[in-house]
Amino acid sequence: MLVSDIKPITKFGKNMLENKNSNELIEKIIEKPLQKACKLCKEKNIETVMSSANKNNIMEKGKKRINKQELKQMLEKNKLLNFEYVGKGYAWIMINYNTLSDKNGEILFSLENKFGEDSVWFVKENYTDAMNFIRRKFKIKEIVQEFNDKYANKFKEKQLKLVFKKVYPTRNVFIRMPIDEKTKVEEVEAYFNEIISKLEKQ
Repeated sequence: MLVSDIKPITKFGKNMLENKNSNELIEKIIEKPLQKACKLCKEKNIETVMSSANKNNIMEKGKKRINKQELKQMLEKNKLLNFEYVGKGYAWIMINYNTLSDKNGEILFSLENKFGEDSVWFVKENYTDAMNFIRRKFKIKEIVQEFNDKYANKFKEKQLKLVFKKVYPTRNVFIRMPIDEKTKVEEVEAYFNEIISKLEKQ
């Protein structure tokens, strides 16, 4: 089966780590190419937040993928870009960085070096910056965010600030695989298994 044959699932689930029937839930609300990867994350006590691998992730003909450096340039001109750029031409899984062990954080930084900067993105929400911009105008005390994990500075150095709903975590890791109209479900499964299998149970 091809990823281009997969219809998007728009259902939202509860925390997989807290759900007793998580495997059944994964099969209902996670698209087939990423079900095995999400189950593996569950086994390792790693919190997945969102994922996508369907026909809508494939780039339209005549359009090209935007790489990290190009997105950085776009962010310099417009600081309010939506996280939808993560999935243009890519299948992806979003992991809550705030709940990762230091060791798994370290592993993901090393995987960025191995698979390339467009395969592992470290993304911070832009909601707080937007709110502080407004607060400064009205001379209201700004929201202060403090991250004290071992690799907080490294995350900040690499982070892309994108807009997503307030209900999602402040810092996330997007694991991404470039796909096209010929990409098979099995290829996506193998790619994400290779990456997730390197993470430790926490």
